Formats: sequence, C-alpha cells, structure tokens
Amino acid sequence: MKQVFIITRKLRNYESSNGRQVFIRVRMKGVPDIEIQVYDYVNNAKVPISVKIENWNKGYVTGGKYHLTVRDLNLLLKKVEDNVIDALNELIRNKIKPTRDNVFKLTYINEENALENERRIASGEIIVNEDGGAFASEDEFIEFVSESSDSKFDVLKKKMGIFKKKYILDYWDDFIENFAPNSYNCPKKSIENYIQKTGDNCEASSYGYEWLDRYFKFIVKNGFSWKKDGSESKDYTTSTIVKYHKHLRRFGDYLFVELKILNNQDYKRFTLHKKSKKQSILQYTPEPFINTHALYKKEFDYFFGFEFKNERLTLARDLFILQTWLGGLRVSDFLKLNDTNFHKDSDGNYKVWFEQQKTNDNVLNPVNQNYIIPILEKNPALLKNKYEAHHYNRLLKEAAKEAGLNRLMKFRIQRAKESQATTEWFPMHEKISNRWARNCAVSILCELGYPDDRIMKFTGHRDIKMINHYKEVHQKDVVSMIDSVKPETTKKLDG
Repeated sequence: MKQVFIITRKLRNYESSNGRQVFIRVRMKGVPDIEIQVYDYVNNAKVPISVKIENWNKGYVTGGKYHLTVRDLNLLLKKVEDNVIDALNELIRNKIKPTRDNVFKLTYINEENALENERRIASGEIIVNEDGGAFASEDEFIEFVSESSDSKFDVLKKKMGIFKKKYILDYWDDFIENFAPNSYNCPKKSIENYIQKTGDNCEASSYGYEWLDRYFKFIVKNGFSWKKDGSESKDYTTSTIVKYHKHLRRFGDYLFVELKILNNQDYKRFTLHKKSKKQSILQYTPEPFINTHALYKKEFDYFFGFEFKNERLTLARDLFILQTWLGGLRVSDFLKLNDTNFHKDSDGNYKVWFEQQKTNDNVLNPVNQNYIIPILEKNPALLKNKYEAHHYNRLLKEAAKEAGLNRLMKFRIQRAKESQATTEWFPMHEKISNRWARNCAVSILCELGYPDDRIMKFTGHRDIKMINHYKEVHQKDVVSMIDSVKPETTKKLDG
C-alpha cells in the first residue's frame, strides 16, 4: 500500500520542569496535522514522556534521567511510532477518516484496554467474556480478586465479603487506630511502594528479621519519589530511616503482644547498625535535634512588627506568630483550628483547646496574650483564611525574605545511603517553615531563662530533651556575650 503520510518525532515548543513533551507528528494531504503524544504505561498509569532539548537529537534521546534507561526510552519512541503507522494504515485500509482521536485509540489500544480492565475490576464490575471482559465467568473473576494480594482490591474484597486479613498492611490501619499514635503511620506509603515495586509482600505471621532486612536495604538504596511514575527519586535521610525502624518495631509488638499472630519476637533481632560497618544498613548514627532551628527573640519580634505591603505575606506572618504563641502547635493541629477552639475568659484572656493529632489527647493551652490579641483584633477572620500547609510554607519563606531574615544557618544533610553527613549553609528565609513555630516557642522561652516545667506545660512537650537542646544553644550565646564584655582601664579615676 502506498504511504500517503509523513511521520516525524517532535518536541513541544514550551518546556516544563521535566523538559519538553515528545509527540509523533503526522502530516497528510487534505488533513490537519495530527499530533500523538508519547506515553509509557507504568503500573497501570499513563506517564507522559518529556525530554530536555539539550538531550534531543533529530528524534532520539541522547541523555538525561528517566524512569527507564535511555536505550529503553528510544525503543519506546520507536514502538509508539510504529503503532502510529499501523494505526494510520488500518484507518486508510478501512476508509475511515484519520482523526487525532482515531489514531490515538489505535496507537494505544492494548494499553488503554488494560487500564480499563483494571478500572472495572477495582470498581467491582463483573467483567466476563460475553461482555467483552477479561474473565470466562463470574466465579473466575471472584477467584482472581480473592487471591490477589494487591491492596487496591481491598475495598472491593470487603464489599464482596471475601476480605481476609493475611498480610502486614491488612493489620496496619487497626494498629494505628487502636495501638499506636497517628504519627506512626509514616512508613505505610513506603511499605506500599516497596511491595508494589518488588512483589515482596509479607504475611503477618512471617513478620520478622528477614523481611525487615530486605525492606530497609531496598528503601535506603532506592530512595523515594513524590512522582506517581517513580521518577526524580530522592534519598531518605538517616533520621527518617531510624524513625521507620522505631515504628515497625512497635508494629511487631502489636502483632506479638496484642494479636498474638507471631509466636516469637524475631523482628527485634533486626538492627540498622551491625558489628561490621560494611554490613550495616546505616553507616552512622544521626545527630539528635539535627536542623532544629529557630528565630532568636530579637529576630522574632522584628518579624512580628514588620509591615508588609502584600496582604498574603502579612497573613502568612500572622499565622506563624499565632502558631508559635498558641503553644508552638504542630501544623496538623494548628490548621484544624477555628473560632470554636478559642475560649475568652471574663478578663479578656484567651485559651485554646484542641485534640492533639499525634497523641489523640485533648489539650487546653494558655496563650501569649501579648502577641495573640493584637493579631486577632487586627484580623478577626484570620483562622478562616488559613492556607494549605505547602502554600503556608511558600508564603512564609517569601515573607521572611522580604523582611530581610538573612542570617546564615548551618544545616547537616544526613542521607541514609552515605557514610557521613555533609554540612551546607543557607540564609534563614530559604529554610523557614511552619515547623519552626514550635521551635521558636521553646527557643525564646529558653533564651529568657524560664524553668523547664513551665516551658513543657506551655508547649505540651513530654520529653525534656528538646528543652535542653535549646538551653545548650543559648548557653553558647551567653558565653559569647560574656566574652564580649571587656575591661576598659584608665590611668586615673574620674573625680
């Protein structure tokens, strides 16, 4: 058959943070240009392919970092290009007008059908052959769902009445609800990703040293990603790995002590540090209170009084002041507050009550009237205009930059896969975040010399270690201050 079209590989004219999107352009006489975007189908999801222009040479990828190798990426481009050609020939052969939708559907027909089947299975639709589905009978469909260990079928299994707890994640939500504080939920997403990528699911009755060893070795080596396709991976920090280990030991206690699913405590044999450094998963122990920074009182008061021209920056700053002097609240608690959480007594003094997310405790905090009242009087609707945490952090950094909070601060970068920590310096405004509100409450009270028990009562800390950390920080300032007071001698006393 005579080919009546021209195929070329192109990049979009505009660029995103990932590069320029790749597409296959079709040119035919009498038909507007057709552009088919190149996708890869990873874990039942479409991943658009984007390439930096410097890594593109006449339709081929020459470098860069992707979710697959450069060689495999070029093979993918060839495969999609061939599928486009086959789709066009099929349409021409059957005398169907080659529209963009028709070409796209035929190009990705197998991948799109697989996605649709996964969607229908997960939604609980019974798909059998006579309906154009994937199973020969309803019984075969039920058997497939019941035997699958994929967590995405859990909701469906419960609806069908065939859900049976078997694997560790089947017990995880009950562990958080009935045994551990909410903060112990941190490793769940990491475990899900590990099981999805390796297929190494763990039965609750087999939970122990061997699985923990495989899991931690994998996540330290491979890191994590915020992207659905797993691209742009980042290394775990040493402190995060230590925290995950603590939480998973606690989970072992839940299976052994509470549920009696385990007949031993083999999980306690697992450690991140072994006698041989080469065999250790972590090469060094993380420093306590690493990068626990705060503003000094002088800086905090300057920030409190700074006049912004931008209302959004004013709001971000006011939220930070409020979060600090309501007791150094964690952002998970702070962003849930509304007018009903405040109590004003007959003397006009405020108190705030809330349910603490980390421990599920009900808390009644005194507040610092000297900072809180001026802000609430100036903006009574402040708590109704709260941002999401990531917007709050972004605007807080902008506000600190405009206010000139530029003091250089030392940050220790402790990557779990490295043999030692590294030190980097950043101006304060680049790193400030909502987490600093809790630090500032403790730091300023330590700076002013208040007793430990009173500070802990105000901030809700149960562990004195953080209080001692800031006392140590400010003790260094005291030494520096004393050293700067020098005697001035005169030959003759006045008078």
